[in-house]
Amino acid sequence: MTSQPEPMTMQTPGQWAVRWHGIVLLGALLFLVPIVHLCWHGLLGRREPILATRSQLPAPELTFASFADGSWMLAKEKQLREDTPVAWWLRGHWNELRYHAGVPQSPLVHFGRDEWFFIQESVRPDRGAWDRAAPTRRAFLQQVQQLVAASGAELFMVVIPDKARVYPEHCYGASGMPECKRDNYAAILAELGELGIPTVDLAAAMAAARTAEPDVELYYRRDTHWRPQGALVGGRTVAAALEQRYGSQLGERVVMELSGMTSVRLIGDLPANMGILTVEVPDPQMDRRTVPMSMLAERLAETRDYYGLNLRAPTGTVAMDGKDPASRILWIGTSFSEENGANATSLFLGRPLRTVIARGAIGMKPLRLALDELRAGTKAKVVVWELVERGLFDAVWREPKL
Repeated sequence: MTSQPEPMTMQTPGQWAVRWHGIVLLGALLFLVPIVHLCWHGLLGRREPILATRSQLPAPELTFASFADGSWMLAKEKQLREDTPVAWWLRGHWNELRYHAGVPQSPLVHFGRDEWFFIQESVRPDRGAWDRAAPTRRAFLQQVQQLVAASGAELFMVVIPDKARVYPEHCYGASGMPECKRDNYAAILAELGELGIPTVDLAAAMAAARTAEPDVELYYRRDTHWRPQGALVGGRTVAAALEQRYGSQLGERVVMELSGMTSVRLIGDLPANMGILTVEVPDPQMDRRTVPMSMLAERLAETRDYYGLNLRAPTGTVAMDGKDPASRILWIGTSFSEENGANATSLFLGRPLRTVIARGAIGMKPLRLALDELRAGTKAKVVVWELVERGLFDAVWREPKL
């Protein structure tokens, strides 16, 4: 018997509609990126992207070698893709869908309990790499110490504990801090002590503050930085250590007072880094500000409070701006200094600070900005260098260079 051919099935109009809508959608996604760039940059002549987002990349440098091996074209394609609202829109909705479904995922963000977020690099650092880099790191720290001494000042270091250390129950749950994290802060302080670099234990101060007032949150739930309450704990602790060690060199105390609180509702760095729908806009106070563009992003925003600082003089009050050339303390700080940290220290110390501040937990950027002054000789008596615990575990610190 010969087999009969199967009858051809005719597709219904509905099936044809689904198929062609899928084809059209796929074609639109494939060609929309170049079309957007041709219209926005070509026809309209705009230089900046349509939207400023956290995922955007700088334009790669074109060289003969990078063009010849194809690496420039790959980097340029990635940059152009990230500059379009298409990638931003698709990624944002996908990440928000995962979050609503209870399965969030991000290479940059660790999702703790009760919507506490933590920066991924601080949760399980590479302690082995940190131990292996000890000789190079110690030599660099001694180099910085000698540089400061040659400038006519003394070096004091402030290491801010990671939020994962201050709130381990929200980060790790009942299991507690893992071995690769548990003793890191104590090891950092011990190393500085062995090198003869004075410092202060802020982790112990934070733990004591939590015990005394357990309902007062010291760090933001969805940002890596401390709240004003945490800045006050840190500022009081650092100021006491500076006063005890250098008080006679810092001149007479003056009356400082907080002023002009400004409240801003912001998306923290962690929700922005998890890839939900947010954009970056210029801000006169903060350089740039992350703005929510969805209901989820708005819900994850937090209110941030910033305080000014005044010096009370017989003739009135003088606003402190961190630029006093007569200050005997040169403060080299991170973004924690901007988050009320520097002003809190000055408040409790009763002396103005001259600040050099740049973002980045590693602490290298502000140090490099202060290099010219240090090499020429500073009028300050004490140089306070602030960095963050997790910054010392960055790859930069395996071979640190000025």
